[in-house]
Amino acid sequence: MPNYQGQLDGLCGPYAIVNAFEHCGIERPDEIFETACAALAPRRWPKVLWDGTTIGDLKRMIKLCRASFADAAAVKTSYPFSRSTPTSNKDYWDRFDQLFVDRPNTRCMILGLSRPSMHWIVAYRESGSRISFVDTDPHKPFQRKNRSMLHAGSRNGHPKKWIIDRSELILFEAE
Repeated sequence: MPNYQGQLDGLCGPYAIVNAFEHCGIERPDEIFETACAALAPRRWPKVLWDGTTIGDLKRMIKLCRASFADAAAVKTSYPFSRSTPTSNKDYWDRFDQLFVDRPNTRCMILGLSRPSMHWIVAYRESGSRISFVDTDPHKPFQRKNRSMLHAGSRNGHPKKWIIDRSELILFEAE
């Protein structure tokens, strides 16, 4: 089987940023990717290639992309769960749903996964309990999951459930 992005490198963070801005209508993938990567401190290279990007890295990348492009500056980003992390899976989904009520211009978000692997992925809500994901895997660039197959927390006994880090949610809103 051929190799794909993310299999050999830890650059899912910049790719997720490109995909999130694109979902918001900003189609400048090369420029956004280059700008995002340029936001990382030189001391992070090349280690970031095998260790991956952190939430701090993504914050710096998004900030530079918003400052560098007028159309990207029109996209509001926030980190609603970073200081007030949901306390349980139920609390996460209740607060997740409330984001769409309180912020009707929400377009998408970047979520931090810890299973099936440590990964950044773009998500957006469909009707009901379905969540759609945009990923960098060319074999499955678009996936839909019922909420019952997602768990916000550190562990879950079901081996096929995706595990979401409760504090790692980056919200993208159109202005």
